[in-house]
Amino acid sequence: MRSVELNVHRREIEESPKELRRGGVLPGVFYGAGTENVNVKVDALEFSRSGLSGRGAHLIKFKSADPALDQRLALVHAMQLKPVEGTPVHVDFLRVDENKAVTARVTLVFVGKAKGLVDGGIVQPIRRDLEVRALPVNLPEQIEVDVTALGIHDSIHVEDLPLPEGVEILHTENFTVVTVVSPTVEAKGGAAGDGAVASVAEAAATPG
Repeated sequence: MRSVELNVHRREIEESPKELRRGGVLPGVFYGAGTENVNVKVDALEFSRSGLSGRGAHLIKFKSADPALDQRLALVHAMQLKPVEGTPVHVDFLRVDENKAVTARVTLVFVGKAKGLVDGGIVQPIRRDLEVRALPVNLPEQIEVDVTALGIHDSIHVEDLPLPEGVEILHTENFTVVTVVSPTVEAKGGAAGDGAVASVAEAAATPG
């Protein structure tokens, strides 16, 4: 998985999250592994440019003048977003131990051109991510799903996915990940308000 270095500072109790955000600083908390929670802050622009505000799992290494934070490893566990803009207003960093398995949600990326498209079929992703468990070093940033062999009415299920070594999918049900539907089914779905249908290119480019 991709490792990201991030400058992190301890956030003092008198520092208002609202005022920090106005100054381009993103407030957050660092917690987990049975240790004390630490209120933190990071540069909002640096956070955005690092790709951490997007989908996918990224192992983060903190850089800080504070010894309680410096060189610590973390994952983004949750983010609070502005309702309209979708930009982060608060981030939860989960402390991880490089020698212990962690749970994370990993993005699915659909690749290839399904053969069912030739017959007018529509590629319909059902799931955009999966919950997996692995050592931090083994966590994939994303899992590629090759739809090339899919004809109309064909599907790929979670048990069909090739996984990197050491990665375990935590879902117990063998649900459908992606399928190819006929144009008639797509039209009915659209009439019913189901906006999930997308081409492979759209699926790869759309964050969810």
